[in-house]
Amino acid sequence: MLAAAGALVVGLLLAVGWITGLRRKVEQRTRELKDEIEERKRTQDELEQKKVSLEKEIEECKRMELEVERIHKQLVDTSRQAGQAEVASSVLHNVGNVLNSVNVSANVIADRMRASKAAGGVSKMAGLFAEHQHDLAAFLAQDDRTQKVAGFLKGLVQHMDSEQAGILNEVKELTKNIDHIKEIVAMQQSYARVAGVMEVQSIPALVEDALRMHATALDRDHVRVVRQFDPIPDVLTDKHKVLQILVNLISNAKYALSNSTATERLLTIGARMNGTGTVLVSVADNGIGIGPENLTRIFTHGFTTRKDGHGFGLHGGHLAAREMGGTLSAHSDGAGKGATFTLELPIKSGIESTGSHRNL
Repeated sequence: MLAAAGALVVGLLLAVGWITGLRRKVEQRTRELKDEIEERKRTQDELEQKKVSLEKEIEECKRMELEVERIHKQLVDTSRQAGQAEVASSVLHNVGNVLNSVNVSANVIADRMRASKAAGGVSKMAGLFAEHQHDLAAFLAQDDRTQKVAGFLKGLVQHMDSEQAGILNEVKELTKNIDHIKEIVAMQQSYARVAGVMEVQSIPALVEDALRMHATALDRDHVRVVRQFDPIPDVLTDKHKVLQILVNLISNAKYALSNSTATERLLTIGARMNGTGTVLVSVADNGIGIGPENLTRIFTHGFTTRKDGHGFGLHGGHLAAREMGGTLSAHSDGAGKGATFTLELPIKSGIESTGSHRNL
């Protein structure tokens, strides 16, 4: 009996011990689960915070993208306007050069008129005749006055003819320069009216227009222009943009030549086909050249090596070329070795390609 009771007690004690151990395990597991739940809750809160932060970053990135796009568009517009302003500035500059010639011719005419001896001689002869109007025949019959008067009048006529020829020559030069000014202004007005319009154009004709705008300055700086035009088809393009590029390239070439020590200042402009779909227009000079450190930066907005430059011209030309579906590139073997700029244009410029470049 006692043995059975002892066995029962032992069994109960074992059961209590097992239950106590089980309870401890349950309590331990409960604490672990609570800790795990707390950890997951903290992780969830952190993930929520990170989500909110990420959403803010995404929103900020979108805002920055829009701002970058706005600034880029503004930059493109500014460069385009600057390129147009450069053409206008070139027009004004060349008109100013021609006006200098006009002023010189006007001053020469005025000086010759003031220094003319013909008017004094005529006035003196008229006074002499007026003084002897009542006895003019008798006055002229005295001694050899008739021969002297005839000789004087002959010399006066010859002098007046010479003076008139000189003055007429200056007037002719004056008229030519005034016509040149009218031509430059009319040309600029014509191009300004068609800005943005796609038209079939002759590249050599556009080059000649750009050269005419610089004619006086090129002559003054003794620049020899060489034309090398291969047979090429007309191009469907925006002639205002093409003129903008050509005027700037010729202006830069003239600057490079005027600062060069070359014996002969040479500007070579050519046009040729490149394959079947594009035309290459090149503007080359034997001027001061471009250093390798600058060759990769010359199309960058604001970059310039000229004291009076603003860095818009080539950048604007680069953008204009891209808008027409073409390219503008530069090559130079180094300082003092000249430079060549090449404008590549599709024969059908700006139809399929303009749309893809419109928002550059």
